[in-house]
Amino acid sequence: MPSIRPISNDRFAALTMSKHPMASILATEVEWYSDDSENTLGTILLDHTDKDWNYIILGRDERGVFRWIDGAVSFDNIEGARAALHLKLDEFSRRGDVVHPQGDAVHKKNEIFKQVVSDERLHSHFRILRDTEGHSPAKGIIQETAYAFIDLDGNFIEQFQSGGFNARLWELFMFAYLHEELFAFGDKTSFPDYECIKGDYPTYIECVTVNPSPGFDIDWSPKSASQIEMLNADYLPIKFGSPLFTKLQRKYWEEPHVQGNPLVFAIHDFHKDDSMVWSGQALGPYLYGKRWKAILDGHRLLRTVAETINTHTWNDKTIPSGFFFQPNAENVSAVLFSNSATISKFNRMGKLAGFGNTSIRMIRKGTCYNHDLNAPAPLPFSVEVIPGKYKESWGQGLDMFHNPRAKHPVNPRLFPGIAHHYLDGDVMRSIIPGFHPYSSITLVIIPTE
Repeated sequence: MPSIRPISNDRFAALTMSKHPMASILATEVEWYSDDSENTLGTILLDHTDKDWNYIILGRDERGVFRWIDGAVSFDNIEGARAALHLKLDEFSRRGDVVHPQGDAVHKKNEIFKQVVSDERLHSHFRILRDTEGHSPAKGIIQETAYAFIDLDGNFIEQFQSGGFNARLWELFMFAYLHEELFAFGDKTSFPDYECIKGDYPTYIECVTVNPSPGFDIDWSPKSASQIEMLNADYLPIKFGSPLFTKLQRKYWEEPHVQGNPLVFAIHDFHKDDSMVWSGQALGPYLYGKRWKAILDGHRLLRTVAETINTHTWNDKTIPSGFFFQPNAENVSAVLFSNSATISKFNRMGKLAGFGNTSIRMIRKGTCYNHDLNAPAPLPFSVEVIPGKYKESWGQGLDMFHNPRAKHPVNPRLFPGIAHHYLDGDVMRSIIPGFHPYSSITLVIIPTE
């Protein structure tokens, strides 16, 4: 016999990534439900204009996306809306329909884990994600995100399973983050990757990855703060600079749809399996051509002193510092950075949304921004990822570095949930969220019998 059960907001949000942002502007979701088979979903909403109660029912379309299939409005109280929603959900559940065709399918269903390449071409990280129990929460939420994602190039799944795994995972993360920030997605182009729109303000985003460079990359990992500082000086700026400079040559700003609008390069470091844990502090100095040293003044107060950087040299390679001051870089409005768009991030978000093996435990450990202005070091943190107790957003840990020479600056209010950094003379001025992790690792514990 069909039954109706409540589900969490985190799970409902993960299942409805195709929802138009206008829905969140017009009404507030208050309760979320599913039938036992999760073929149909329901939510109760409070209308912002009329102050009455509504409900909607959603079912999967031909692409696997949950979309509106029924609903009712103008209930005087939440109890009436809830009773009507339960009856309607029960009705759909008894029918047992798995697919509710909408008749407008243009793009094919993204069955991202259905193998389309040979075993020899499968990326090792794809195998881990697909086959290991400890990553089942990530697998579940990645599949749901992929249903809502539009593959404009037509080769997303093939690349995700093979040599382009990291780049495609970064694009999928950016899709989830931009959805969370209530951007609508345009369909003008796949060049650059995203046309995201909020109100009347389009912003164009191109995803960039730092990849392995055989013959140049170090074959070891830093074990001390002094080793990380040494790599931050020159090696890592060159690693960030190479893909950013390559993207600059593409001249996206000359495309008719991009002209006159902000253009953002969104970059993530994947050049070594552990590099995202220690590479993030090198990007700001490279972008602005300045390195800041913290010192204690005569009153024992911490202040920073800026040092101008002209070039970066590692082995036989030298590049100019200050990406934002290079020719044509004024056309890049900002650089958006994350070091956490990894399988571990999807695993935590999947855990919060109830995907995969729910008995798996996760412990997240790392360092975060210390809001004590005289603090000489970040704060350590350690927390267990427990649904209902632990909170994490897709945007947590993101940094936007604004270009002081930008022709079309980015309005930071369009990206309210992340850290923003500005160069003011020799001073870096930053707006930092309450909890802003610098780096972390996630320990996965799989219970045995």
